[in-house]
Amino acid sequence: MQLIFGANGPSGRAYIRTLTDSADTVAVLRRPSEDSFFAEHNIQTVVADALDADALDKALAQYRPDTVISFVGGKNEEGIRSDALGNINIIAATKAANPQARFVLISSMGCGEQWDMMSEPFKQALGEAVRAKTEAEIYLKQSGLNWTILRPCGLADGEDNAYTLTQNAQEIPQKYMTRNGLAAAVAAIVGQADSKGETYSVGAA
Repeated sequence: MQLIFGANGPSGRAYIRTLTDSADTVAVLRRPSEDSFFAEHNIQTVVADALDADALDKALAQYRPDTVISFVGGKNEEGIRSDALGNINIIAATKAANPQARFVLISSMGCGEQWDMMSEPFKQALGEAVRAKTEAEIYLKQSGLNWTILRPCGLADGEDNAYTLTQNAQEIPQKYMTRNGLAAAVAAIVGQADSKGETYSVGAA
């Protein structure tokens, strides 16, 4: 069973489009979908806000997933950021439901040890989000789950699904990549058992 958080965002939807077998996939939505996307892709949905720890506990206990993927990030209508708290809630609920679960966190370039290598304009524009995502990365690494972290560069729309992965934190992607490329990278990582406990930078090919 695979649970996808942030499934209703553009990157989450791009990942769902890569799935060839959706029978064991559940999209976790902050609110009910307003269109037919998930029905068209035969994806089960459940409503649970990442900022609501109790709702997450119930959803994770119900499905007890083997794999959890989180695209969660950004602020809600009240200006509350989910990059740290939302992902930390998801990680905690996953560990409670299945301590052996695989957890793939889509984070951001510039997190963790990459922060000092980023430009001042980058830090000023994205610092709040990147620091919050770094909190989630640290929590995940300490969780005991079978984790993998992906740090994509800037994202844009486009049909191309090419990507590159590197484990060298010094190699920070300089170009934008497509969300389809990120989706393809996530799909590849989910299928690789040897990616557990690894952090990858993701960029355009």
